[in-house]
Amino acid sequence: MVRATWEPLVMTPATTEPSWRPSPRLQALGVVLAALVVYAPALANGFVYDDFALVEASPWIRSSAWLGEVFTQQLFGFVPAASASAAFYRPLIHVLLMGVHAVAGMSPVAYHLVPVVLHALASLGVWALARRLLHGQSPGAALVAGLLFAVHPVHVEAVAWVSALMDVSATTAGLAMLWLLTARPLAPARAVVGALMWLVALLFKEVAVMLPGMLLVWEVAAGTSDAGRWRERAWRYGPLVLVAGAYAALRLNAVGWATVNSGWASVPVGWALLNALPLLAHYARLLALPGGLSVFHPFEPTTSLLDGELLAGLGVAMAIVTGGVLAHRRTRGAWVGLCWTLLPLLPALHLRALGESAVSERYAYLPSVGFCLLVAAGWNAWARREAASSRPWVPALVAGAVLLAATARSGVQVGVWQNEVSLWANAAELHPDTPTPHYQLGAALLRENEAQEALGPLEHAVVLRPTDALAVSTFARALTRSGQPARARELLEAALPSKPEHAGFHLELGEALRALGEDEAAARAFRQAATLAPGTAAAWRGLGETLLRLGRAKEAVEPLEKARALSPDSPAVLQALARAHHALGDEARALEHETAAARAGASKP
Repeated sequence: MVRATWEPLVMTPATTEPSWRPSPRLQALGVVLAALVVYAPALANGFVYDDFALVEASPWIRSSAWLGEVFTQQLFGFVPAASASAAFYRPLIHVLLMGVHAVAGMSPVAYHLVPVVLHALASLGVWALARRLLHGQSPGAALVAGLLFAVHPVHVEAVAWVSALMDVSATTAGLAMLWLLTARPLAPARAVVGALMWLVALLFKEVAVMLPGMLLVWEVAAGTSDAGRWRERAWRYGPLVLVAGAYAALRLNAVGWATVNSGWASVPVGWALLNALPLLAHYARLLALPGGLSVFHPFEPTTSLLDGELLAGLGVAMAIVTGGVLAHRRTRGAWVGLCWTLLPLLPALHLRALGESAVSERYAYLPSVGFCLLVAAGWNAWARREAASSRPWVPALVAGAVLLAATARSGVQVGVWQNEVSLWANAAELHPDTPTPHYQLGAALLRENEAQEALGPLEHAVVLRPTDALAVSTFARALTRSGQPARARELLEAALPSKPEHAGFHLELGEALRALGEDEAAARAFRQAATLAPGTAAAWRGLGETLLRLGRAKEAVEPLEKARALSPDSPAVLQALARAHHALGDEARALEHETAAARAGASKP
């Protein structure tokens, strides 16, 4: 039989429909409002973690003159030697941030508003797709899918963190693509726009490469033998092929054949593949039981076939296979949901392509689309069974309770992302035996000029990982700033023989020696730091300021000018240059630097 219009993916018996059902318009409004209400508090949050590099320090978002660089370089192409992101080609994130900057400058509210609004649109997209996939089912099934996506706690990282805007943007564009291309009949104009939405998603984040696979899953589920569908399929997939070619050309021009600089490259390939199972177990827990939410999830690769996490992942994999077989036979909507959960999750299961935090909640944002559809399909089947019982209200009651609990949990987690200190305090509390969160908490406190409070977490990080040069040098900085330069000196002199090439040791030793009044030794330490890391403005600034203290103003000008070239808006560098020119009797240059320092803002470090 030829199907001229969309038919439900689930064959269901006739049931008595409820006398009242919320209209589609009311459902859509409810989904959007739920997403906005949950994340409205995020508008009061500040910048955290990578936001400082992606937003505050990025020259690319300040002028459209940088568009050529944006489309021809990797994600952090404006950062010298940014090798960790060498394979990331995501130009549209800079274009979007450029638009925000043009309208609102550096106001964090505006940068947080964008992901909140996009999340509301993504939630609406999930509702719309669920309505199409589960058409003819319980009137609440699509609403359950949309509301669950709107308030699911695992989404907080993606929505409340400005740097995760690329995940939300790619997913929102991807949902638009799926909505456009799953229409029947498919108009050519709709097919072209759908393909363009895929290009938008790809230019926000690489995970969008899985979207055609998700579309193919739908095609299989809604399959038909009608020969007339081949022209429609040509329109559905033909433009996607052209988009894939255009994207490949743009990407190759920008990053070539660069691969991800993994933190797990030393793990043998075989074990890396096996570690997809414990990673799968982690994500299954985050989606089904989202507890222990944190910016950092420690992960230790398994090296045993009897490891508990590996066995748990094996159990999840077996459940997916079994569920997929059963759902394909009985409930195609659930089968689509299951496949849409797994497909976009596959890149997050490739250990050798992941960073130190192998499990990240934002990686679950696109996969959760399928999870919400799967839950809605399961809830729908339950609701239909209960409709003929004496308790037809139970499924609605349970759904309401779960959604309220998820809303409350999301609200708490949004507060965790308020600032760097609250973010890492949460991670350190959840993972007391892992050094990274303690180091990050200490570093955040230090940036807030809370040196005394930073000592505890930084010392704990050093105890947990004494070979971590960054933690040791940051702990030394906290010691110096809290009035303990002698202890900082002792720590650094003990650490230097193990890593004499680490510029941070020499930099912090220079600060400690200067605090102790040993300016000649401090100058030598700063000079060594600048030699080892010539791109470090703090080393050149420290050298210049120390030379000024030694009365060598003429020598101080060169390192201070190098510091200014690296950090042109630093008031401290500009003020030091003004002092140097005062000492040299060049009052005009001194006044010029004083004026520039005042413009830059004396409150800036």
